Amino acid sequence: MFPTLRFSVPNDRAIVLEVRHALAAGASARDRDKALAHIARMAAQGVKPPPHVPMLYPLMPTLVTNASDVGVIGDDSTPEIEPVLFHVGGVDYVTVGSDHTDRRIEARSALQGKNSCPKIVAAAAWPLEQVRDHWDELTLQSRCSGQVLQEGRLSHLLPWDELLAFVDAQDGVNREGRLVFCGTVPTLKTPSARNAHIELTLHDPIGGASLQHRYRVHVRQPYFVTDSAPTAS
Repeated sequence: MFPTLRFSVPNDRAIVLEVRHALAAGASARDRDKALAHIARMAAQGVKPPPHVPMLYPLMPTLVTNASDVGVIGDDSTPEIEPVLFHVGGVDYVTVGSDHTDRRIEARSALQGKNSCPKIVAAAAWPLEQVRDHWDELTLQSRCSGQVLQEGRLSHLLPWDELLAFVDAQDGVNREGRLVFCGTVPTLKTPSARNAHIELTLHDPIGGASLQHRYRVHVRQPYFVTDSAPTAS
């Protein structure tokens, strides 16, 4: 059994996605020089560069959720807003999500870092056909406690058709049940992981509509026994 997610789509319809494959694209900026410059900056901070540009990371399908409350271990995780493409019943859809990642683990292994936290997606989506002809005009914005964390247009990322062609070449052409985090836009601020309230928005300025999702991050810590066990008399 694969995990399932339910999405509302235009015209008061609902679809159910059986998440058979989940993937995250990395280093997917459209400007390759900017992508390489970002990789160099991260490498200077101790983050191992990806072996390929762009890069595709498999995700455990069970991590994908449209919950409004998620748990993480420790204080080193941060959100990362992204457009998310998925395929159901022969149709491509787009929604907004967060490639929430533990940055300390990611410094050692991007694959393990990306699979260390829940992967959040909104509970609403658009058919890709609705926005494909003005994809570059769509904008992403994430906020926390009124502060803008990330903001930018999808023109910053690889075009949707190039990205899907890249994914098809790496993962095969069976798109049914596949969900792909497509890459992110520039970061302006990084919130505290503890009890952060994250707001995600994908806005279509042409159609005048937005996809939104809010989630709260609950940091889990180990419990320590402070009282010693009673000794035998």
